[in-house]
Amino acid sequence: MTALLKTHEDTGFQIDLRHAMLLFAKALDYVGIDDLYHGHRVAYTAYKCAERLGWPEKKVQFCFFAGLIHDCGVSQSQEHLLLLKEMVPQGAEAHCERGYEALYQCGVLASFANVIRYHHTPWEHLVHESITDDEKDVAALLFLSDRVDYLRAKYIGNCHENLVTLHQSYIAENIRTQAGFLFNDVMVEAMCGLILKEGFWFSMETDHIESLALSFDNDPNYDQLLTLDEMTEVAMFLAKIVDAKSPFTYQHSQKVADLSLFLGEKMDLSEREQAMIYVAGLVHDIGKLKTPDEILNKKGPLTSEEFVHIKRHTTDTELALNKVFPDSKICRWAADHHERLDGSGYPNRKIAEAIELPSRIIAVADVFQALMQNRPYRSALSSENALILMKEMVFKNKLDGEVMACLLSNIDECCAIATAKCQ
Repeated sequence: MTALLKTHEDTGFQIDLRHAMLLFAKALDYVGIDDLYHGHRVAYTAYKCAERLGWPEKKVQFCFFAGLIHDCGVSQSQEHLLLLKEMVPQGAEAHCERGYEALYQCGVLASFANVIRYHHTPWEHLVHESITDDEKDVAALLFLSDRVDYLRAKYIGNCHENLVTLHQSYIAENIRTQAGFLFNDVMVEAMCGLILKEGFWFSMETDHIESLALSFDNDPNYDQLLTLDEMTEVAMFLAKIVDAKSPFTYQHSQKVADLSLFLGEKMDLSEREQAMIYVAGLVHDIGKLKTPDEILNKKGPLTSEEFVHIKRHTTDTELALNKVFPDSKICRWAADHHERLDGSGYPNRKIAEAIELPSRIIAVADVFQALMQNRPYRSALSSENALILMKEMVFKNKLDGEVMACLLSNIDECCAIATAKCQ
């Protein structure tokens, strides 16, 4: 496998879009919690069916990657579970619209926007929508593939996944009854030819599916290496997924990124480091997608058991980001935002010498913004009260004193950033 991270004098660094798409799938997978790898399975199912339909390679690849991110509008576990309750889930259009808006605003991913918008639209209605024929085909195939995975979950319940093969004829019968209405009838017949084969189900392994993403023929849409500016755009897309998970963390990632960039500039980080710290700030909480909603939104104090789940989010952030940024400073800076100079932080109990300045900046930005924001267990603090708590953390050698001094010297600007309404 080629290196994902490449340094260049003109752009700083670049990453491979295929690996970025796998990161999105992993991030979205965290939302499901009890239904892991749904995006992977939909991608695989759509890919295999598109091949069976004889579609061009470019269209087949597009189906695969669209399948990986098809649920990018879903950020809460409860919403994800509702999509698994019935063949035609109520309110599915809401997450389709959110996904469309997020993708449309991300230039690198905008080509997926229409397909995601209509991936729960019944075929009998989809044919009348004002999108291209190829987009209709892919949206229809994603809907069918998504519902095949719904039926898979329905029939196997808590049994071993291999036992889905005992129910494959029932799954085929279910989708055939909806041919011409919910689903395109030609696609239904192609899909039934797949799902009646045990090998189709037995090959639905996560490692195999991820290897497919890296084995397709060259395509400039996916083989392009993203510049730092484009990666910032993609990181913003991820941040919006994270921040939408809870009303109490709305726009937190964006504001931490803005604060980190502001403080980094004031503390004379290089332009490249400023760009990198902004990306790290955007993705620093991606691991919280795996934290159960009821813990993130709990109104009272957390139990020791619940706090373990909270502490894990930094490791989940690191594991997810390492898919795209192996051994990268961005990954390290993001993952270290809860480490403390005295070694009392988490997850690795690092001490001052092991915590780089950008990580210290993100830590201060994270604490300040969180204190200035409503949380389920308290209302937003005034800047005065927030600073009292943070000065105590500096005194106890938890937060960096120089970063704190920079924040205090620019407190009006920092308050404005921490409480601003992001675009």
